[in-house]
Amino acid sequence: MEMISRYGTPTTRLISLLKCLKYPLRNVREGDKFVILTDDQMDPLIWQATMAVLNSCGAESLLCLYPQRSYHCADPSPLAIGAAKGADVVIALTTTALNSGTPGLRQIRSEGSGKGKTPVWLWEEMNQEILIEGGGAATAAEVAEMCDIQRRIGEIYDNGKRIHVTSSAGTDLVADISGYPPGALARRWGEIPYERNPETGRLGSGTWPFGEVHVEPLPDTANGVVVWDQTGHFPPGQWQQPVRLQIENGRVVDIGGGHEAREVRQYLERYGDENSWRVGGEIAIGTNRRCLPYTGCMRSEKKRYGAMHFGIGHGADRGLVNSRLRLEGIVDRVTIVVDGKHTVARDGEILV
Repeated sequence: MEMISRYGTPTTRLISLLKCLKYPLRNVREGDKFVILTDDQMDPLIWQATMAVLNSCGAESLLCLYPQRSYHCADPSPLAIGAAKGADVVIALTTTALNSGTPGLRQIRSEGSGKGKTPVWLWEEMNQEILIEGGGAATAAEVAEMCDIQRRIGEIYDNGKRIHVTSSAGTDLVADISGYPPGALARRWGEIPYERNPETGRLGSGTWPFGEVHVEPLPDTANGVVVWDQTGHFPPGQWQQPVRLQIENGRVVDIGGGHEAREVRQYLERYGDENSWRVGGEIAIGTNRRCLPYTGCMRSEKKRYGAMHFGIGHGADRGLVNSRLRLEGIVDRVTIVVDGKHTVARDGEILV
């Protein structure tokens, strides 16, 4: 956020924003229908740039702007959900995180124009610096390199059972990651984003910035400690004191630390439910070298090379842990070992 703190957000930055959006919107065609979900706290220059690129490609785009939701993973406005059902693609440009586990987004996917496969492009918590100076400036060659790394990690996860994650800040977690369909993770994470399906011609999925591999533990198998030492969905910004999660049999049983830990605990108590304390979520490692450290912004930090975002609450993939919210935080420079013999990363350096 250094450039914004020095120079503000002049409208002339639209010039650079348009360039950074060329890659994720490269396959947009005339007649494609887009709905952009945003809220009153999002930088309008970002959704204006997005709509400008879509318009230049001949796409039909609709902006749904509503008041900021009260908490992360809360559903969009019901009126916006209704509009999104008619879209080929939904772009989430909100200041609160979304995930496909919320009732509204499940409804979009199942009833939308995509006939159960409407992609929701997750660009939440975006800001200008992420797009211009950070991970959003990645090139096609860099995205291809990320996909190759992600495919190799996915292959290890596909054939693995026990994951062990550690960090210098005190993370020490084990969990069972088995049970995915054969080859599912290598296929998913090795795919180039925003491509068109050669059979249907429909646009596929993607996030921006791009760059992560995640795996969801089997319910009730995660045990140990996770230390969020950088930032999280809440409280926002760069944290001053780490938050320590004690996990037993797939559930957070204690949250320790200072001011941030108190805020996390109160946030879960205020907006969560019983299952929001379970380890569904995801264990993810970032692969984007352009994402800068110490931004205090989850949209960038969760894609940052060698950092892990760890989520509790609603499951990312399996559909077995369902909760009101998912809360994620960042663990810096992780070491990941699968089945005691495959070292995926050591101290934030990916080795596969």
